[in-house]
Amino acid sequence: MPEMTVLDLIAVVWLVFLVAGMSWYVDTGPRSAQSASALMRAKRMVWMEEMAQREVRIIDGNLLSGLQHGSSFFASTALICLGGLLAMMGQADRLAEVADSMPFAHPSGPDAFRVRLVAPVAMIVFSFFKFAWAQRLFGYCAVMIGATPEIRQGNEAEALAAARDAGQLNWLAARSFARGLRGLYFTLGSLAFLIGPIALIVSSTAVALMIHRREFLSESRAAMLGAYPKQSKRPK
Repeated sequence: MPEMTVLDLIAVVWLVFLVAGMSWYVDTGPRSAQSASALMRAKRMVWMEEMAQREVRIIDGNLLSGLQHGSSFFASTALICLGGLLAMMGQADRLAEVADSMPFAHPSGPDAFRVRLVAPVAMIVFSFFKFAWAQRLFGYCAVMIGATPEIRQGNEAEALAAARDAGQLNWLAARSFARGLRGLYFTLGSLAFLIGPIALIVSSTAVALMIHRREFLSESRAAMLGAYPKQSKRPK
């Protein structure tokens, strides 16, 4: 039997709580409308409404292609990481000795080491599915853009409705991508479990605080709001 302890279980529960809790807090929590993701959602809707007024939509296609490539890149990266983690399971005997020799390590045997690897494996699999679905949704959005008529006299309502539908699909794709990215962050944090449960609690908490800062306190969010400090003089 793996040498798992009550503290190990507490650390796993804490990780699951933070993963689910941050997803709720950023996407649907009481402050979700103030997050960077929500601000970008509004910009995506404006983008699609502007797209409906353009006869030539090459720039829209290029922008969407870049978003698709980003999702595809991270999905491929997640698969590579998954292969590496599974390979680590095959070397658990040696790696457990290395992990146990590290400062503040919580002693464990090879079986417990393999069990602890389940946490990052589960997180990277979650991230892969989110990235793959985001890539699919961006493809759907491309079709919606192609099906959106150009705004002309008499069809304003129809064109704007189609543009908003495309904008909603674009945001759903972005939300799936953001969740995959958060899963990737927590994958890195959960690797600390190989050292011990205390390390997992500390690292996963640090990841949650980082996500909170980037969504609600970052300079990029301030720039989206137009609140970033403006330079009075042109830099030399």
